Amino acid sequence: MKKMKKMKFLGPAVFAALALACAACSKGAAKGADKGYDVYVFNAKGENAAQFEAMAKAYQSETGVRVKTFSIGAGAEQEGPLTTEMNSASPPTIYSIQGIKRLAQWYEGGYVVDLGAVTDHPAFARLVGEIPQEMRLSSGGNTSYGIPYNIEGYGYIVDTRMLQDLFGAEARDRVLAGLQAASYAEWESFVKTLDQWIKTPEPLSVTLDGAAYTFAGTKTDMTSRLNGVFAVMGSEPWTYGDHFVNIALNAVFDTLNEALAPIADAKLQALRGPFVSYAKALDLKTSYLAGKSGPAHRGQDLVSPANFGYEQTVQIFADGKALFLKQGNWAYNNIAAVNSALAERLWFVPVKMPFTQSDLSAAGITVDRMNRSIPVFVPNYYAVNAMATDAEKKAAYDFLVWMNTSENGQRYIVEEMAFIPYNADPAKTVVPNRLGNSILSYVKSGNTLQGFFQAVPQVWPTDIFGVHIREQFLVKPLWDESDYVKIADYGVSELQKLNSAK
Repeated sequence: MKKMKKMKFLGPAVFAALALACAACSKGAAKGADKGYDVYVFNAKGENAAQFEAMAKAYQSETGVRVKTFSIGAGAEQEGPLTTEMNSASPPTIYSIQGIKRLAQWYEGGYVVDLGAVTDHPAFARLVGEIPQEMRLSSGGNTSYGIPYNIEGYGYIVDTRMLQDLFGAEARDRVLAGLQAASYAEWESFVKTLDQWIKTPEPLSVTLDGAAYTFAGTKTDMTSRLNGVFAVMGSEPWTYGDHFVNIALNAVFDTLNEALAPIADAKLQALRGPFVSYAKALDLKTSYLAGKSGPAHRGQDLVSPANFGYEQTVQIFADGKALFLKQGNWAYNNIAAVNSALAERLWFVPVKMPFTQSDLSAAGITVDRMNRSIPVFVPNYYAVNAMATDAEKKAAYDFLVWMNTSENGQRYIVEEMAFIPYNADPAKTVVPNRLGNSILSYVKSGNTLQGFFQAVPQVWPTDIFGVHIREQFLVKPLWDESDYVKIADYGVSELQKLNSAK
């Protein structure tokens, strides 16, 4: 799920203007004007732009139906381009909605079809009816406003071959399992010990999930490339806003609806402890940084898009200069484009934070479960534009059915886009890349968290909280306990302000 920068709420006047533009467009289409395509799809996943276009061409070859595609750039926000396209003379027939908190703005403007009410297309009605209830984009009842793109997950991506060179072939899998289950204290010790080993290699000992392991006494060609523990996208606030803080949100919320504004005050206050743990974990991660030509440090260089943007940081990791990259399976194609061999050796380790049980008020959540779990969620939904003509809507339904049920459509989704189908059976499904199968292993074991960052007030995770972290703290070399408290207080107070404005 690449960058998800938040769109400001579109007021009635803006929606009215959009409605007039779309209505005019529909009338033009009704008169038979040929737009040069039959269905227009706005794709929010820039990292699969080429694959999506190829899929559209394959569909045209099979059916004769012309599909126009528009994909945002990898790492780009979608709301600005989407609003522009929706306000154009020829708006998309199919477009992207990023979760439940985005639904209201399109629903209120009359731009989204209730797919659950489509009864004149049996194959499409069957597709909609089979979406698992917990994955539906719904305002309640039997409504259903989108077809899930896929499921995604994220954590610390690690090169298992690098683990082999660090600890030996015999210990590699046990070390990986130990990292997945380690306590935060063990994780923190591992990070600091690895940093020491990178500077001066010797047979240092670490403990993971209660078992001891010893680093190799000398470096190999591969481990000699390491200059830091983490590759960090310092210029990208969504990575430490949306995704990193989402771990802390899982400590308090039970359902996505609880995270929608207005959030209960008791829930807001309960976030203070988890936010302090978030700050401590972020301090650790950004204190042991890998760079392009040597160790990196917090400061203006870290927040520079020229040095620590999305592509630059993927390159640092793909070049073997860091052991961990906190990203999701959506990064698979980007990593494979740089180092295809590396892409087939990757696995996920959970993002760990120093929670105590008193921090955790969500039902069924324990410190051990938090340490062993990764977030898995639906990142985007395909919505159908209610302003489109009937012919365009039918073409949209046909395309979505083909994409999600046909052998060729599924081949593009699973093999070319490296997506995990939203209805995959984790006990039977195997996807052709390691990161996808890593996520399925967490789903199978039940060690998953939710994507609450998709529900909290839309501007908060990235534009407010994430940007504040970037501007006030990632440029600061040293943090202390007072900084952790400041970060937590700021996070809670800004959520309170958004609650009051709701």
